[in-house]
Amino acid sequence: MSWIGLDDTDSVEGGCTTWDFHQLLSHIENAGYLIPKAPRLVRLWPFAPDRTRGNAALSAEIIVGPEDENDFIALLDNWFEDKYRSTTHTNGPEESAHPSLVWTPVQFPEKWYWDGVRKYINPEERYKQLNAQEGIHYWFSGSRRGVVGATSSIAWRGTSDWTWEATAWREKSAIGQSRIVSPSCVFEMSEKFPKTILNRDPNVGKSLISPRTPCPVLYGIRAEEEMVAKEAHDWLQSNEGVEKSLAMRVHRSNQATGEHINEVKHGVVITRLVEVKGGHASIVVFSRGKRYSLVAFKQGGEVNSLLRSTVVGDIVEWRGLLSLEGEIHLESLAVVDAVPRYLERPHCHCGQRFQRQGLEQPLRCSSCGELTDSVWYGLQFGNENVWREPHPAHRRHLAKPLSREAKG
Repeated sequence: MSWIGLDDTDSVEGGCTTWDFHQLLSHIENAGYLIPKAPRLVRLWPFAPDRTRGNAALSAEIIVGPEDENDFIALLDNWFEDKYRSTTHTNGPEESAHPSLVWTPVQFPEKWYWDGVRKYINPEERYKQLNAQEGIHYWFSGSRRGVVGATSSIAWRGTSDWTWEATAWREKSAIGQSRIVSPSCVFEMSEKFPKTILNRDPNVGKSLISPRTPCPVLYGIRAEEEMVAKEAHDWLQSNEGVEKSLAMRVHRSNQATGEHINEVKHGVVITRLVEVKGGHASIVVFSRGKRYSLVAFKQGGEVNSLLRSTVVGDIVEWRGLLSLEGEIHLESLAVVDAVPRYLERPHCHCGQRFQRQGLEQPLRCSSCGELTDSVWYGLQFGNENVWREPHPAHRRHLAKPLSREAKG
């Protein structure tokens, strides 16, 4: 057995890592090598500098016997040379793609994946780790920044949770033109195949399966099961309102698993809401001896609205990512213990509200004269322990929906 990984071939010039990897796998299959399992489409740390669209890397397990290793490595070398080092594709510093291809006879340590999905990894440091492995081969064009994604994808085990994506590509002549993927067909597909996920946003009546960039991808159908993703693609292709695809592969993926966030945190709100230009909002919370700035962007919808309703003293829980600016960008939020929003005196049995008479005096009803202890009743917050998340159109690829259960 052996593994290959590819990353950083996306570019503003039209490159696409999923399409390039599909071509590589087809080249490998045509040469007689077996690919026993579905390839992987692995999303990585969303704040990575110079990240490509969606920050995804591809990998696959290939059956290569010891006696065939030299021939297989030569096949990869020739493919990479023809694809990325030709006179028509120089990948110099002025281009946005810096492809990296890795071959290894054994799967890399799982820690490489967890590091790659949860924090910044310096490409040179990962390159040193790679060189410490025995028997690996590595090709790159431009810089080595793609090594992080390629190796992290290979290192992903995907045993605790995973989803699937049927990625379909379009004819070269169609690239740059509007995609013909009927939203009504996508909505019908979601109803017909209930184990497809995150393919539409019913809140805004929007299909989410097609990218907006001029790349080879026609659409990507996400699902909880491999066969469902394939069947949904086949059904979609049978409809007249959908552009015919050139090719399709189903990928095993870490999308919608939430693996980029390692814990739910909680803290107490210690400042009033601050609103910034564009409708974004932030508060400061205190948690485990530290202050954190929680930020909800306008596009966060219900998360933004819930953050705006918090007051000093509320205890909140959240999932989010620490940005390069030191802020927590929220992906979901809940108020778990709210302070009373305002206080009022109780009502008498006759319906009138008791009134204060003076310091340390009981309350008196102005209508019937009844007395009672001097107390305040607090009107409570109506959304305690209700988690909120952005609408599907504004979530990260990695964000785990609140309604979704992990497989592991």
